[in-house]
Amino acid sequence: PPFPPPTIFCLRWHLPPVGGWAMGHPVAATGSPGASLRGLLMSRLANLDVASAVGSLSASSLLSDMRAVAGLAGLGLLLILFCVLLSNRQRNRRPEHRRPPFGWTVVAEECVAEFLVGGRWGETVEKRGDFGRVDVVIPVNGKVQMKAGRIHRWALVMERLNRERPEVQLGIQGLDFEYPWRLVTTTRCSRSRDEDEMWTPRPGGNKTIHERDVVHLELDLRRSPGSFFMAVNDEPSELLFADIPIQRPVMPAVMLGGHGSRVRVQAASRRLGQEFDAAKGR
Repeated sequence: PPFPPPTIFCLRWHLPPVGGWAMGHPVAATGSPGASLRGLLMSRLANLDVASAVGSLSASSLLSDMRAVAGLAGLGLLLILFCVLLSNRQRNRRPEHRRPPFGWTVVAEECVAEFLVGGRWGETVEKRGDFGRVDVVIPVNGKVQMKAGRIHRWALVMERLNRERPEVQLGIQGLDFEYPWRLVTTTRCSRSRDEDEMWTPRPGGNKTIHERDVVHLELDLRRSPGSFFMAVNDEPSELLFADIPIQRPVMPAVMLGGHGSRVRVQAASRRLGQEFDAAKGR
């Protein structure tokens, strides 16, 4: 057992009277009271020496057991700490817990009151009130310049969509709203370029992006013209545009119109261009 019997810790030495009770048994008084007392004392001292030896042995075993228990407890604590650190590390690797590639900014001064930008890094933007015209959405842009020679990746989480006016347009715009403009709409995934009045249908047919969907985006400006890819959730990557001019920097854009529609940008977790090429056998 891990602990010695409790009687070792409760050792008591009672000196019974001559002719009285000792350890629950009667003791007869024989001979002179002094002789009986001396004999009884010697007997008790002998028993005490044995009990002391057993007690010291049990105390030594107990100390050893306590050290072993303490060692196991320390090992268990280290194991728990390691699991917590590992869990936090894995948690921090998730896109939603990493620092986003940019925060939002309202470039058009007349539209500042239309949006609410929040989050630790300004990664969330929400439309305040319905815009006056039902057929119009207005832009908020990423606080970053995407330049030639690099691949730019980001993901947009559709945290909330207005039920009456669910359309959100995603894409890129030139600085100060210059061209190029390349946009895709969440209602049908149709596409628009610059001043196009008519939206180009999605080659694979209409597709709706819903609330809480994650839209992965990748802009490859390493060669001219650049390419713009998209994927929704875990679905395959698709090429949106293959004609992106790379002479001027561009910025990410989101266009909102309905009150309460909210979009959050987060770090990218996919390599859409590579996935697209692999699917095509390139």
